[in-house]
Amino acid sequence: MAFVPTAPDTDPQNALRWSLQMDDPFDLPPDVLRRVPLFAELAKVLSWSGGPVNWDLARQVAVSSAAGEDARQRVDDADARAFTDHVRVAEMWLAETTGISVPGALVPVRAIMAVDWAEQAATSFAELIDPVAAKASGAIGEQLAGLAGDESDPIRQALGRLGPMMMGIQAGTVLGQLAREVLGTHEIALPVDEEAVTLIAPAIDRFATEHGIDRQSVRQWVALQAAARRMTLEGNPWVRAHFFALYHNFVATLDVTLADGIQKLQQMDLSDPSKLQEAIGEGGLFSTESSPQTAQAAARIARFLSVIEAHATVAVETTGARLGAEALTLAEAFSRRAAEAGAGMRALEGFIGLEADADRPRALAFVRAVLAYGDWPLLGRIWEDAESFPSETELADPQTWIERMMPS
Repeated sequence: MAFVPTAPDTDPQNALRWSLQMDDPFDLPPDVLRRVPLFAELAKVLSWSGGPVNWDLARQVAVSSAAGEDARQRVDDADARAFTDHVRVAEMWLAETTGISVPGALVPVRAIMAVDWAEQAATSFAELIDPVAAKASGAIGEQLAGLAGDESDPIRQALGRLGPMMMGIQAGTVLGQLAREVLGTHEIALPVDEEAVTLIAPAIDRFATEHGIDRQSVRQWVALQAAARRMTLEGNPWVRAHFFALYHNFVATLDVTLADGIQKLQQMDLSDPSKLQEAIGEGGLFSTESSPQTAQAAARIARFLSVIEAHATVAVETTGARLGAEALTLAEAFSRRAAEAGAGMRALEGFIGLEADADRPRALAFVRAVLAYGDWPLLGRIWEDAESFPSETELADPQTWIERMMPS
C-alpha cells in the first residue's frame, strides 16, 4: 500500500472510514477485527459478489423479521397431509367446474410456518427483485459522479460497495413483512419462481378463527385460490414468459433516484445493527420517478396481472359453491382481504415500483361479462396466446373481445 492510515479506535464508523481508505478493505489486522466485531461482520457482508442483492443477508433479515412466538414450531405431519389433500381436491373441482387443466406433474404442497416462507422467499423472489436492484446499482455510479463534495470521502467511495448489502437489507425487510401477512405465495399477484404450493398453516387457521368460519372450509378455500393460480401458470407457460417480457421492459423505463439513500448512508449509526436495518428497510435506499413511458409499461403489466387474478377469483367463487352455505361468507371475507393490502405488499410494490392489481375492478367486470355471455369455454380462450388476451379497449368493453373471439 502507498498509504496506511493510523489504526482506528473501536468506534465502528471510524473503523469503516479507515478500512475503506485501504487498497484492500478486507485485509484487516486481526486486532482490529477482534476489537470491532461489528466491523468484522460488515467486512464479511461487503465481500458479497453474487449480484446486486446480497441474498444471504436478505435471507437472514427476512427470517429475523418473520420470526415470532411460533418461530420454533412446525406444522405436524397430519396437518401437512390435510393441506395436501385440500389442494388435490381443489385441483379436481377446478378442472370439473371451469375446464382449467391440471398440470401433468402434480406440484408438491408445503404447509409451513411464516419463518419458513421468509427463508425460501429469498430464493423465489430473486427473479423479481434483482432487475430493479441492478437498475438502482447502476444509478449509484451515475449519481455519485455528479455529487458535490470531497471525492476522497470514504463513505462516498463505499456507496457502490455497500449497495448489495443495502439492497439485501431492504429486500429482507420487505419479505419478512410479507411473511407475517400472507396466507401463501398465491396472495402475491406476481409469478414468483416456486417449486411447490406453499401455504402458511398458522396464518390460515388464524384467519378462520378471527372471522368465525369453519377451519376446514377456510383451508379448502385457500387451497382453491392457490390451485387456481398455479394451474393457470403451469398450464399456460407463455403467461409467465410474457409477464417477464413486460416486466423487464418496465424496469428499463424506470428512473431511479438515490438522494435519500445517500443521505441515509451518511447518517447511519453503524454501532447499532437494528438501526441500520430500520434506516434502509423503511422507505428503502432508492425511489423511482414516473414518466409517461413508465406509466404505460406499468399499465400493461397491471392489466395483464389483474385479468389473471380476476380469472382465479371468479374460478374460486364459482367452484367454492360446493362448500355450501359458507361459500358466500368465505367469498365476502376473502374479497375484503384482497382489497386491504398490508404493509408488506405495499412495501414490495414500492420496492419494484409497480402496483400489481391496479386494474382489478375492470378485470373482474370483464371476466364476469364474458362468463355471462359464453361461460368458461369462451373465457378460456384468453389463455391461447398473448394475442388472445384482452387489450386495453377490450378490457373496458368486453363485447369487443367477445366479437373478436367469436366472429360471426
